Amino acid sequence: MSDDFDPLAYVQSDQSQHAIAFDPLSYAQANEPNAPETETKSEVQKALDRMQEQNPIMDTANHLISGLGHTVVGGYRGIATLATGGTLDEAADQVNKESAKTYQPQTSGGKAITGAIESKYNPLNYPQELADYLADKTADFSPAIATTIKSLPTALMGVAGLKGGRVLAPAGTAEEAQAAMNTAAGGKSMGAASTAANIMEASPELQKAIVDTTRKTGGAVNPDVLGRRLEADSLPVKMNLTEGQATQNPTILSNEQNMRGKHPELAQAFNQQNTGLIENLKAIRESAGPDVFSTNPVEHGDTLIQAYKEKGAAADAQVSANYKALKDAAGGNFPVDANALMNNSTKALHDQLLFDHAPKAVMSTLGRLADQGNMTFENFESLRTNLARIQRSSPDGNERAAAGIIRNQMEALPLQPGAAQLKPLADTARSSAKAQFQALEADPAYKAAVTDSVPPDKFVNKFITGPSATRDSVAQMRANLADNDRAAQTMGVAALDHLRDQARIDPMGNGNFASATFNKHLEAMRPKLQYLVPPEQAEQLDTLGKVARYTTAQPKGSFVNNSNTLTGALASHGANILENVVPYGNVIRKGANMISDKNSVKRALDPASGLERLKESGQ
Repeated sequence: MSDDFDPLAYVQSDQSQHAIAFDPLSYAQANEPNAPETETKSEVQKALDRMQEQNPIMDTANHLISGLGHTVVGGYRGIATLATGGTLDEAADQVNKESAKTYQPQTSGGKAITGAIESKYNPLNYPQELADYLADKTADFSPAIATTIKSLPTALMGVAGLKGGRVLAPAGTAEEAQAAMNTAAGGKSMGAASTAANIMEASPELQKAIVDTTRKTGGAVNPDVLGRRLEADSLPVKMNLTEGQATQNPTILSNEQNMRGKHPELAQAFNQQNTGLIENLKAIRESAGPDVFSTNPVEHGDTLIQAYKEKGAAADAQVSANYKALKDAAGGNFPVDANALMNNSTKALHDQLLFDHAPKAVMSTLGRLADQGNMTFENFESLRTNLARIQRSSPDGNERAAAGIIRNQMEALPLQPGAAQLKPLADTARSSAKAQFQALEADPAYKAAVTDSVPPDKFVNKFITGPSATRDSVAQMRANLADNDRAAQTMGVAALDHLRDQARIDPMGNGNFASATFNKHLEAMRPKLQYLVPPEQAEQLDTLGKVARYTTAQPKGSFVNNSNTLTGALASHGANILENVVPYGNVIRKGANMISDKNSVKRALDPASGLERLKESGQ
């Protein structure tokens, strides 16, 4: 840019209708250190002369230079407006007014070129696409000039203290973006997948952000950033990540966090993310347990114990019915050999070294019935009930074990001599009793429930969420309660409430989501998660854990000021350049910082930010 051009004076003058006095030839010579030494000024001039013969190209080049000039002037006018106390809206209005003034191609060829490009791109504010096109067309005439034209947008925006880049026309369709991404993924690494991630289920806001980015990059996007944004967007309560969170770039993430004290919109966004994590956990809970109304571990334990007791009562009723059928078939007499039962029980107790621990009252009853040589059905049922009570309530573990051995011998049902014809009915009764005994032994939670050996306030921790609750034991528990929807759902809700507690969220939904402890306990629960919640909710929990980590973790290399004393008001490189180039630099720098901060906040919250960072993904 010529030395006699004073941007501030230009802004303050009424010469805005004129194009900037910009000489591309001088700029090329001053800013192309890599230009071939053999390319003298006369040779460059010859190249320009040859370009002049291609009127459409030169006409389009004038369009580019004029558009860039007005963009820079508009930027200066906006900065000056801010520096003199104007509002951001007023500054934006100045930029827009100036940007609307641009040279229009005069030749039919120039109009055709710019029209074709503008139908796909919007070169009015940041015409990088147009510059790329012109650079390609002029490369044969002069590599130095081509390189200069290609760098013009970035160079001029840098001098103006503004952010360079490309602004696209309104987005196309998600289908077009998906196709472009798939094409780009076919030739480049997109993570483990051979095609790009499916964006068709994304929210309209995220789809538009992806479409805009793919139209800028030709279909290539950062797969890691895209994956994280899709994960956050896939939750029941959709969430938006900041650029730092989406990229997990420690520098960007730290700057965003450190600016939250100065910019309320950032603080509000972080607060909304915390609320979103909590609301998602609540939504997953509601979908996993629509019929569950218990709200704490004690109530959950009551529900599960009651469900088991109902199951046990039904099984016992069937066993009793089978015994009664045997009695009725024997003409009203219960054909059990009381003497054989006494002998079998005594032998089994001695084998287990529990004879001395056997309940004395039960052994006395067995002895009397054996002496009488008779046992009625009522005697048999009462004795089973008494033994079950001892198994539930005796404080002596050996006595409980001895009672179990005697009851097992009763279930073997030794028949009286001459009752062989009743064997099929006896086998049915034996089988039903044995099946119930095995069911209790296979499921510790079932046995604990029907024997009242574990109270409700400890039931959930012992059999669902605690370390003693193994994958196989939880699977057996789920199988036994499969026919009770409310109980099965309660298992999942109890697990989700446990994860909520580990995230440091109270039952009312208050607290700051602690992603580290949430993920730690989610990982510990992962082997048995499939038996606690449906597959959809299990996947949502996994995604929630990832998004919680993205939004709250501070990766290695970050410098987040967690004491909230740093505002993050760091000067931008663009402002430094501006202060050195333009008079009254301190005044303009103040305005530039305001624009830079505003742009930084806007970018941080933009759902598209980070998608275009291809270098970070190795593309």
